Amino acid sequence: MKNSVELRQDRAALIAEANVMLESCKTESRDFNETEQVSYDEKMSAIDKLAKNIETVERQEKLNAEIASNVGSAPVQKTSDIKEVRDYSVFKAVNGLMNNNLDGVEKEMHDQAVNEARAAGFSVNGLGIPAFMLEARADVTQGTSAIAPTNVLSYAEAMREASVFGKVGANILTGLSANTTIPVTGTSTVAWGTENSAAADGGTNFGKVELTPTRVAAYVDISKQLLLQNGGAEGAIMSDLGRAVAQSVDAAIFSRAGVTNAPTSIAQTTGCGTFDEQSSFADGTSVMKDIVDAEKTLGEAGGLNGNLAYVASPELLAQIKRGVQVASVSAGLQGNLVNGYPIYFTNGCDSNSGVDGDFFFGDFSRLYIGMFGGVDILVDPYTQAATGQNRLVVNNYMDFGAANGSAFVKAVSLTASA
Repeated sequence: MKNSVELRQDRAALIAEANVMLESCKTESRDFNETEQVSYDEKMSAIDKLAKNIETVERQEKLNAEIASNVGSAPVQKTSDIKEVRDYSVFKAVNGLMNNNLDGVEKEMHDQAVNEARAAGFSVNGLGIPAFMLEARADVTQGTSAIAPTNVLSYAEAMREASVFGKVGANILTGLSANTTIPVTGTSTVAWGTENSAAADGGTNFGKVELTPTRVAAYVDISKQLLLQNGGAEGAIMSDLGRAVAQSVDAAIFSRAGVTNAPTSIAQTTGCGTFDEQSSFADGTSVMKDIVDAEKTLGEAGGLNGNLAYVASPELLAQIKRGVQVASVSAGLQGNLVNGYPIYFTNGCDSNSGVDGDFFFGDFSRLYIGMFGGVDILVDPYTQAATGQNRLVVNNYMDFGAANGSAFVKAVSLTASA
């Protein structure tokens, strides 16, 4: 049987076909003929049957999600004992895994991560951290986004602080346990008509964003003595790992040509807007003209709505700060705003030092990022054994995709004269 999204699409198509038949008879002021009546009744029967199937499948999908999120669960998974969760130590867990004496909250979290990974179709080869410890929740203090996440573990916090994708208001879906399809509503066309003329076919088509697990990894070498003594270094180590992963994700999302083995970048998504950037450099002016033209391009595509923001290479920072008025628009960096829109800087956007830098402008609520399961930390005591170090290799499984490429505009702006 198809999933609930596909069933709903089938049912919507049947309803549309039945409506066309009915409107045709209304326009011609007649009843159905025998053949049409049979066809219409068959469609109505199929519509009713699909409604029951949708109810059944959605109920099962909800149960599957419940099982995936609760399998191997412990009271801490519901954060009923938040102090115990906050006492969790990655270093203690690593030592426990190496010495085969993992216990306490570290063992409970590892066991849960193993079960989550199994539900998502892969295995944990080292130390597991479950998805709920990386859970993202809405942060109303952000101001610029209703979706920007606040995370609850040092590793996740490091990812958020180092990354742009966690700040721009993308839809971040955590704890996914299976391939996930997100339906995307297409654009309808509307036309004026006379009092009794037939309505034109709006032509709405449904697209989709499909999220499947893709591995992103990073590693750090730490001494065995540090693992034993800790000395307050755990936060710094996990921040470094989180930062490395976050920067890799940013680079994949905002790359010009895409990153090998990574999901499709925004720039490579079909429909991503472009325009003719300024062909010559003018200090304090040409980059700002590109920014205004980006807004114009997105507006002409009907995209000036939603969670609009800029993401730019730091190569453009000085030029944006020195921006002057362009076409009576007050430009330049004012706080974290350009032309009234939030702007974020990341080295994930490509640049050529002293030559040019990329920026994106668009509705980041159309960007979906899926996190599958938790985090897998592989403890490798052999690669750096001669230097008395252990290598911690962090594996994340995630995917991302833009629901509509046309919700974004990409540009390459000059930062110096040729």
